[in-house]
Amino acid sequence: MRLLAGVLLLASTLTGSSDPAAVVDSWKTSPVYVDPAQRSLVPDKDAAELAERVNGHDPAIRIAVVPAAVLGPGDQSAAAHTYVDQLVDRQQADGIYLVVFGGAISWGSAVGVDTPIAEILTDELGKHSRSDPVGTLNGVLDQLDVPKTSSGPGWLWAGAGVLVMLLAALFLARSIRSWSRKKDEGPALYRPSYEVLPDEVDTVAERRSAAREDVTRFGEELDAADVRLVGVDTAADVQAAMDAYADAGRVVDGEPDDDKLREVRATVEYGRWRLASAQAKVAGTPAPARRAACFFDPSHGTSVTDWMYTPPGGKPREVPVCSACRDRLSGGSR
Repeated sequence: MRLLAGVLLLASTLTGSSDPAAVVDSWKTSPVYVDPAQRSLVPDKDAAELAERVNGHDPAIRIAVVPAAVLGPGDQSAAAHTYVDQLVDRQQADGIYLVVFGGAISWGSAVGVDTPIAEILTDELGKHSRSDPVGTLNGVLDQLDVPKTSSGPGWLWAGAGVLVMLLAALFLARSIRSWSRKKDEGPALYRPSYEVLPDEVDTVAERRSAAREDVTRFGEELDAADVRLVGVDTAADVQAAMDAYADAGRVVDGEPDDDKLREVRATVEYGRWRLASAQAKVAGTPAPARRAACFFDPSHGTSVTDWMYTPPGGKPREVPVCSACRDRLSGGSR
């Protein structure tokens, strides 16, 4: 028995291809596959936590996060249905399949399992932003009664929050002074959602410099943030942001290659999201969507979708864009 649920979240004109065989092959070692081009999950954090949560579950749960570009033009629901069918046919095993297609569609399939995946997925998509696949997937797992993993070291803040914040402030001040940056330089891209291509004109040294500048900016944002400790949940967000800052700082103090620089960008993005989550809790506002900053100018704010972009003389690549840049690229259409 196969139950399918597809939810169209955002129409786009992305094109591209991906090999379902690679996804199925990766499932031999981990139940969660994240395409290297995807920015919506941090492989070393989100994907690992999801994998730990579903590993060994009966019935088996397999998750894949792939670019929206695999859907191509035309009917995206039909394309998503076909893609998931290809995964199921290659895997040849019963279980629950959950596939996130970038910021476009999330699709679920229950094969040989009496599970109302359509209702569950639709319900969770109504609770979460399309750019919050982690929340959506965890919500689905909650409804499937999959046990949660350990929440990490955030509980330590409950008893020693004030002391930790004081020590953190001292650490930030020292670290910020240790990294110099040019005040007139704006943010620069150093973790594209694609491998560095021949048409990229900057050097590894320039990307390292941009990474150090961004980590410094993040440190200043943490130092200036007015986040009161009003509960363990808030403290855990602040702790996660501080951990991300410290982890990124250790990497950029060395001579990271492009793979490490992409990890740094992912770590900083995660830290900024956790800091913004803490600020939202203090302000009593909804949690922010978790997405990267706009590719064309981080000062535009958080991106709303991914877009297939080809720079002059370059190769196409999927990049995160804000609503204004999306409208500009699409000629004003949505």
